[in-house]
Amino acid sequence: MSETVTARAGQVLRQAMAFQPAKLVLAGTELGLFAALAAGPLPEERLREKLGLHPRGCDHFLAALAELGFLERTPQGAWANSAVSGRLLVPGDPASLSGFLHLADRVMYPAWERLAEGLRTGAPQAATYSGDDMFDQLYESEEKKDGLVRMAEDASRPLIPALTEVFDWASCESVLELGGCRGNVLAGVVAAHPHLRAEVFDLPQLEADFTAHVASLGMSGRLGFRGGDFFAGPLPEADVLMLGHALVDWNDDQRARLVANAFAGVRPGGAFLVWDPVIVPEDESYLRNLLRSLNLQLMTPHGKGYTLAQCTGWMLDAGFARVEHHALGHDVTLVVAHKPG
Repeated sequence: MSETVTARAGQVLRQAMAFQPAKLVLAGTELGLFAALAAGPLPEERLREKLGLHPRGCDHFLAALAELGFLERTPQGAWANSAVSGRLLVPGDPASLSGFLHLADRVMYPAWERLAEGLRTGAPQAATYSGDDMFDQLYESEEKKDGLVRMAEDASRPLIPALTEVFDWASCESVLELGGCRGNVLAGVVAAHPHLRAEVFDLPQLEADFTAHVASLGMSGRLGFRGGDFFAGPLPEADVLMLGHALVDWNDDQRARLVANAFAGVRPGGAFLVWDPVIVPEDESYLRNLLRSLNLQLMTPHGKGYTLAQCTGWMLDAGFARVEHHALGHDVTLVVAHKPG
């Protein structure tokens, strides 16, 4: 075998077997490894006792996570979280991704095992619901609802600082977040721009969770909640309507309807804000967002990624006069549609 073929074979195998290092991190999260080390380093034997692990393979499991940069070995030979895992993988930390990874391990990972079947049939492969009423079914179960909420908040939390800065919030007085769930993003926007009157519009099943969460943030009385359905009847009016990580959940016809509904709800001179992992050809996020699109196909009854050109088209067709976009980081694009005054 030539040197070139050997190198390419190695590349193919590394890519095809990339599930192995991925599962190391997911298993560490599932086992509670990073949480166990949050209070400080522990020797391997104490970790095994604490987590209920068998001696066989544990040493190599920990060593492999260290090679990936998620653990460190102390001079005394104990194991400790790295700076990365200490912030991003410990539950309860404001920056933690543990909720997202928990649901990714339980729901996404099994669905991706059925990617070939999903490509043959076009049908979702998630085992957490059936039929077309995904959100109603997931919200009937406290466990599934909590998992979905944690995942959504973990995905949106890093975007809040940029979202508060790239749009001219001083020019508007009211904002309505469609699908705002517990109000985590909206609370961040209002904290940065306290003059705003703000409400979340989401399914009624989420109102109790919203009320409790907003109270825990010390924002009671500053954010309101309205229960309803995006597609049923007119939306409440506001200077700004916004929708994050949600337009991707629907098919193109539903997206066009939702954008049209939003146009009717935006007051003259106002704006509609959408942020998603938008597919932008030739951008460095292109491949990653193609993969996210396939993930949506596996996880939702209708969802699929969309391009910046498609989103701009839906907005202009709805009647918006001008559309611009901004990078929020983390492969997410904010699309802003301005309504004529």
